[in-house]
Amino acid sequence: MDGPGGSGKSTVSRILARRLGLPCLNSGYIYRAVTLLVLESGGGFDDREKVERIVHDMNLRFEEDADQTRVFIGDRDVTRHLKDRDLTPQIYRIANDPHYRSLLVELQRRSAQPAGVVAEGRDMGSVIFPEADYKFYVDASPETRARRQQRDLEEKGQRQTYKDVLVDVLERDRHDRDRDIAPLRVPLGATVIETDSMTVKEVVERILAEVESATRPNGDGSPAEVRGGNR
Repeated sequence: MDGPGGSGKSTVSRILARRLGLPCLNSGYIYRAVTLLVLESGGGFDDREKVERIVHDMNLRFEEDADQTRVFIGDRDVTRHLKDRDLTPQIYRIANDPHYRSLLVELQRRSAQPAGVVAEGRDMGSVIFPEADYKFYVDASPETRARRQQRDLEEKGQRQTYKDVLVDVLERDRHDRDRDIAPLRVPLGATVIETDSMTVKEVVERILAEVESATRPNGDGSPAEVRGGNR
């Protein structure tokens, strides 16, 4: 599941994972967690040894609550800090660095279980899992995504104007799409879903319907052929 920030892919992925009985990998939280630890250590994103040590020693785990993914570093719940306004503009320092991304690619691939995983991010179908059985690109206009992110921040007690959030969204989009390594793209063969006028439930049901139609047995009881590209 790929798409820009605020498109709804995190919420949709979490619900899909629960419905399908699979683990959910939120790659964005991995990059945010590393960024948080670097900032807490005093910054220094150019200090290769320090950042490598942080990635190597990071004891990161996810726990699913009824309505959110909680992120722990060791025993510390850092969920509420991962979308702080001071942290978000710094994520590109990790995400846009080829060396740091290479460290995290293998970490993400190791998360895949034999039964499968619902993975969401900005390069899941294009780089991390290019052979995934199903690929979806969830999108929405910058304005819609800014309104969603402003609402999320307000629910956390962080008040920001819509204009400021929209500026942050556009800047993050620019970093994601223009970076040299693993830029945000619609993965080859992915189904694109525009979510501006859709509810979360509608998006989930749309994806489940496509997955089920691709795996539904033929009349003779044999598995239906999965359509190449829409996986």
